[in-house]
Amino acid sequence: MEEGNLILCKVKKVTNTITFVSMPNGNEGTIISSEIAAGRIKLMRQYVVPNKQVVCKILRISGDHAHLSLRRVTSKEKKEVMQKFKQSQAIDVSFKQILKEKEIPVKEKILEKYNTLAEFASEARLDKTLIEKYIPKESLSAIEKVINKKRKNKQLKQNIKIKCTENDGITRIKKIFDFDNKNISVNYISAGNFKLKLTVDNFKQGKKEMIDILEKLEKRSKENNCEFFASEDK
Repeated sequence: MEEGNLILCKVKKVTNTITFVSMPNGNEGTIISSEIAAGRIKLMRQYVVPNKQVVCKILRISGDHAHLSLRRVTSKEKKEVMQKFKQSQAIDVSFKQILKEKEIPVKEKILEKYNTLAEFASEARLDKTLIEKYIPKESLSAIEKVINKKRKNKQLKQNIKIKCTENDGITRIKKIFDFDNKNISVNYISAGNFKLKLTVDNFKQGKKEMIDILEKLEKRSKENNCEFFASEDK
């Protein structure tokens, strides 16, 4: 876990000034009242109650302890983390139902290399040999169906502004947006303003891909003597 990461925590204890939570790695984290919600809080339990799961942002880490924030998590980020958690739970349940008595030894073997079964499943979608490496032959087909089950794609969006003062500005903008990637779409909004969408099935990998796309757009804009601006569409 690193500063800026989003994590799903479970509330352990609530006081008027500090909320104590259990983090995914088992360590304790705290949220001070000003990081629960903006403004004055009349009743803390409107936001946090013991045993409730909350999506937090890591502000800083001190040894085994983390200082967290609830109010700095957007509704979009909360939805994405909760969706990922539910998918992870579904995979865990499926492995248990399919593998039965072999579930524990198989899971232990997988978790020696991967943090979660969901992470293993994500890698196995790209490399089918992983399923054969870790899963017993009699369960291969069933586990493969679980891993390759079609999931709802996600979209990352950016507001793009490109200003070209050259006479052939339109031609230059077309060159800037020339991507051979069916998962990228660009919509015209108004003069110089565009909406770029990237469709992905893995949000974390998608964020990295979007960064690469924006870097290429900025480089191409400079090469074409155009001004480039980008901001996340929330």
